[in-house]
Amino acid sequence: MPQATARLLQVLCCVLVVAGLSGSAMLQAGQPDASPPGQEASVAGTDPGPALSDSTGGTGAEQPAAPGGTDASAAQPPAAEQPRAEEPAKAQETPADGPVSEALVKGTPVVASKEGGPLGPPGAWKLVLDEEFDTLNTSLWTPYWFRDCHPGSTKNGVKTCSSNVKVENGNAVLQLSDAESGALLSTNPKDGVPGHVGFQYTTGYVEARIYFPGTCSGGIYNWPAWWTTGQKFPATGEIDIAEPLAGTMTTVYHSADRDPAKWFIGCWAGGYHTYGVHRKAGVNDVYFDGKLEFSYPTSDGNAPHYLLLNVGINPDKLVLGKTGAIKVDWVRAWQ
Repeated sequence: MPQATARLLQVLCCVLVVAGLSGSAMLQAGQPDASPPGQEASVAGTDPGPALSDSTGGTGAEQPAAPGGTDASAAQPPAAEQPRAEEPAKAQETPADGPVSEALVKGTPVVASKEGGPLGPPGAWKLVLDEEFDTLNTSLWTPYWFRDCHPGSTKNGVKTCSSNVKVENGNAVLQLSDAESGALLSTNPKDGVPGHVGFQYTTGYVEARIYFPGTCSGGIYNWPAWWTTGQKFPATGEIDIAEPLAGTMTTVYHSADRDPAKWFIGCWAGGYHTYGVHRKAGVNDVYFDGKLEFSYPTSDGNAPHYLLLNVGINPDKLVLGKTGAIKVDWVRAWQ
């Protein structure tokens, strides 16, 4: 083969190799992001299945004699919908797959201006409660259920201990210190605690911005809840605005004659979201991140309700300390 022809073939081969490499790089750069999808459609139902109940219940023998609402408990999903127990039963201080990325949750929730009213329900609103958790206001909140860290004052399977409630960086932080000791905040004006005035409402809108710990793959840790209730359960009802059960986000209503519930798919762990309920005469509208997610009739007569935040035990997803804590940025109420 002549020398000039051989050299020409070498040059052509080099050009083809370079072109092939460039095409591969372009294909890789053009691939869509393979990260998990954000929040998906929700699943609603009125028969949530067998109950996951506190060992004491709302009126159990171990409850204090003082008046109060029922437990922040609700029904489990049907067996076919039960989330897998991906967390070991023993307590963990650090999740195996680390904190969840903001990209895995449903965007960044838009926080409404408190002066302009809530983000979700329309109307002319007046702000009647604004708790920013710069300090723990004990005239508004009692940091336990009737008796501090007492075996007879339990919620969600644990004692409620003031030592497990802290205010840090503008958040109320509620955690489990061990498998028997959790945390609770209550605005019950009739809990008998000296100096506690509390707060309750009938119709209106209450909302909280909350960080529920966990991961998108493993679910939400422990058994936390953001809820309201009246003084005489079940007649005065209970609204579990946001209550992760078995790691899955739910919203549930309890009363003497109905227990409508909605189970959410997608990721509500590892990021801040806003959860609220618009309580109207005979109807509740539940909003997540300003979007109406669930509406149902009620039978509590719009009796006065007080506010509660707590964290208890789920043995399959037990995570102690700050890693398993819920963080509450603010709580607000409008009328």
